[in-house]
Amino acid sequence: MSTVPIAVFTDLDGTLLNHHDYSYAQALPAIEKLKAREIPLVLVSSKTQAEMSELCAELALTSPYVCENGSLIVMPRVECQRLSATLEGAETKDDDYLIYRGANRDDIVEILAALKQQFSFTGFADMSVQDVVDCTGLSEQAAVNAMTRSASEPLLWHQDEADLNEFAQQLRKHNLRVLKGGRFYHVMAACDKGDAVRYLLSLYESYYGARVVSIALGDSPNDLQMLKAADHPVLMPHPDGTYMHDDGLENVIRAPFEGARGWREGVEAALARLI
Repeated sequence: MSTVPIAVFTDLDGTLLNHHDYSYAQALPAIEKLKAREIPLVLVSSKTQAEMSELCAELALTSPYVCENGSLIVMPRVECQRLSATLEGAETKDDDYLIYRGANRDDIVEILAALKQQFSFTGFADMSVQDVVDCTGLSEQAAVNAMTRSASEPLLWHQDEADLNEFAQQLRKHNLRVLKGGRFYHVMAACDKGDAVRYLLSLYESYYGARVVSIALGDSPNDLQMLKAADHPVLMPHPDGTYMHDDGLENVIRAPFEGARGWREGVEAALARLI
C-alpha cells in the first residue's frame, strides 16, 4: 500500500478504453500496479450500470464506480463493508448499494419529447438497438446495455451551438442540464462527475483518517468537473492530438497518447509525483 492514501478516478471511452476498439489491454500494467499498492481505481463514466458492472468484473475491481456522468454511484457490498461506510438513502440490489443522484430517466425522456417540437435531436429513446450499434460500433448486447439507463439520456444534436444554448436554457427550467461527452450529449439532472468524486473521496478519507490524494483522468467536457476535483488531473488527447482546455485546470499532466496506452503513461506519471 502507498504511504500516502491515493485514489484514482478515470473516464472510460478515449481514456482507459481506446476510441476505436474499446480495448484496455495496454493499460493493464498500470492497473496491476494500482492493485499491488492497494490504490482504489474508480471508474467514472457516462456508461450505464449494466455496461460498467461487466467491465469491473473483467478487471476484477471491487471499488465503487460512477455511472451516467455522476447520476448513479454503485458501491459493491464488499467495499462498503471494508470502508465501514454508512450510505444514507442508498438502495440495495443484489450485492450492490445504489446511490441515485439524478432525475428519473423516464421523466427526462418525457421532457425531451415535448422539446422535440422546438429542437432537432435524436435520443437513445428514439433509436433502435441497431441504430446504437451503427453510431457506436458496439456489439448488439453492448448496445442493449448502453440503452439500459436510469438517470440520463444521451442524444445526437442536429443544430448549431446557438440553438444548443437555447436548448440548455429550456432544460434548466426543468432542473436538467446538457453535457457534451465523447460521442453524445447527455441530458441529466444538475449533478456531475465532480460531485460523485468528492462524495467518494469523503468516504475514503473517513476510512483512512487522513486526506486522500486524488488522480483523475479524462478527455471530454463532461470530465471537466472531475478533473478539477482532483489533485493531479491527467488530460487525455483527442484522436486528432488536441487537448481540452480550461483555465481552471491546474497541476495538469498531459498524457502523450489517447486511450489505453496514454492512460498507462498518465497514471505512471501521476504516481511518480507521489511515490
